[in-house]
Amino acid sequence: MRRTLAASLVLLVLLVLVSAAYGSELVILHTNDLHGQSLARLATLLEEQRERHTHVLWLDAGDLFSGTATSTLLQGQAEQAAVLELGLDAITFGNHDFDLGLEVVHRSLAAGVPWVCANVHQADGTPLAQPFVLKEMGGLKVLITGVTTPETPRMSFPENVAGLTFSDPVAALQQLLAEQAGNYDICIVLSHLGYGEDLLLAQQVPGIKVIIGGHSHTVLNRPVRSGETLICQAGANAEYLGRVVISLEQDYAAWGELLRIHDQLPPHPRLVELDQRYAAMLSAELDQVLGYSPFGYVKSGMGLLLVKALQEFSGADAALYNGGGVRAGLPRGEVTRRDLFAVEPFGNQAVVVTLTGAQFAELLAAKALRSGDFYTGPRLVDTARTYTVATSDFLVTPDSSYPMLAQGRVEYLGRSVREVLASYLTQQVLESAQQGAR
Repeated sequence: MRRTLAASLVLLVLLVLVSAAYGSELVILHTNDLHGQSLARLATLLEEQRERHTHVLWLDAGDLFSGTATSTLLQGQAEQAAVLELGLDAITFGNHDFDLGLEVVHRSLAAGVPWVCANVHQADGTPLAQPFVLKEMGGLKVLITGVTTPETPRMSFPENVAGLTFSDPVAALQQLLAEQAGNYDICIVLSHLGYGEDLLLAQQVPGIKVIIGGHSHTVLNRPVRSGETLICQAGANAEYLGRVVISLEQDYAAWGELLRIHDQLPPHPRLVELDQRYAAMLSAELDQVLGYSPFGYVKSGMGLLLVKALQEFSGADAALYNGGGVRAGLPRGEVTRRDLFAVEPFGNQAVVVTLTGAQFAELLAAKALRSGDFYTGPRLVDTARTYTVATSDFLVTPDSSYPMLAQGRVEYLGRSVREVLASYLTQQVLESAQQGAR
């Protein structure tokens, strides 16, 4: 009896000590570049961490919207519902969060998605979202703010960012931290700038405890320390959940890791139900078979196939497509509308641009600096003639990586890039069948 009582007392003491330990730390769970993916398995990990720890924040570094058929066709409603259901504490804007237009951004703000951003302002000078939020966790005052890449106007259609100003993130943060000095104990920055820019940010803006990064899809299994700042990033597409632990003691010591969201992790029932509800709205449309692929294609091979399809459809001298516009490969066999949305979820339109020889030379020079983009066509230039280039309407905007395209004569072909690709795959099947019949 005495042994049983003693064992119970030891167990009780251990539980009290463990509880005290968990109560003396702040756990930051972080994601980035979710791109419309299902959050059902992520939800399971979130729940586990929240049950285990007393003080928990879930933060995201942007690109919540855009990247899946569901996101595009339902205008971000599914992912908006998911983050609200799961209790996201703060998120900053990514460049792709403007893909669906400002109306979708404003709708998400009105719905309560907790956007924070210090360097994006509207035409009247007011911030698009609240510049920061203050959270008190276990007596610790945490200032959470966000910054978005100032390159966003070059990465989006002009109408999607019309009237917005994307200011220098360094200057914006320096001003904000100076204004809020004395009001917080630690600062966390949600940065949609990319890993390289985050390294510079840590050097240029002292006083940041943690940078939760995004945009470059970098997998940092352990945070990188730059001075007093921890720099974190969790890949993309809900493949990882980042975890940073900060002591609530005086020194605020911190460390971090990534938790893999693997296929064996059970999806959370609440999010499964949510996913199914939105999937049912689109199943008939997305499961429609549009063509057949005789081979399986990885993402890079898909880009090469895409420019070949554009060139053949348009009869242009050359075809060009940005690497970021190709989001997935393609399976061998029947190709559904869902598969093509996975390859090109943005709905870009096919165009042909007529360039002078000099402009075409500029295009080739620009392409040489962008190894990730896809191109097929001449490599030598006759400056005495003109050239036609098939591409997407995204690349013919003045702020794109190929500004010379905006200077040429643009002809819209009346077909989306997805439709061009579907036609090309269908034609391949017909030609294969004809050759087999011979």
